[in-house]
Amino acid sequence: MDTLTVWHINNQELEFDITEAESSERYETALENLRKDIPKVKPSGIATSTFIRAYCKAQRKLYDSIFGEGTAEKIFDGIPESIRRYNAVYASFLGFVGMQTSTMRDEIDEIEKKYLPEKETKGRAKK
Repeated sequence: MDTLTVWHINNQELEFDITEAESSERYETALENLRKDIPKVKPSGIATSTFIRAYCKAQRKLYDSIFGEGTAEKIFDGIPESIRRYNAVYASFLGFVGMQTSTMRDEIDEIEKKYLPEKETKGRAKK
């Protein structure tokens, strides 16, 4: 497996490539649903523990939507329902996707620099 497209988390290796349209679509849909499912602040009138469980459930739904049903159970095996712990996993995943996105941009820049050198020259002149 390509190390750029394998996310290592909690003794799991999950393949994901943001440069593939189908993967990107699953990612976009899952993030959109996560934003809908998690309120930014705890609503008044509900217990903090209820909010934490709902928050963690929405996070698990994200990974099942992207990687397939049952993946969240593997990712969070042995991890208690904790916003802090779930956020650490989320940050790891977003960092992994960000690395892929950055690499993709760098690859495009290199291709254009090699095959469209006039574009590079024009870009420098504008600075």
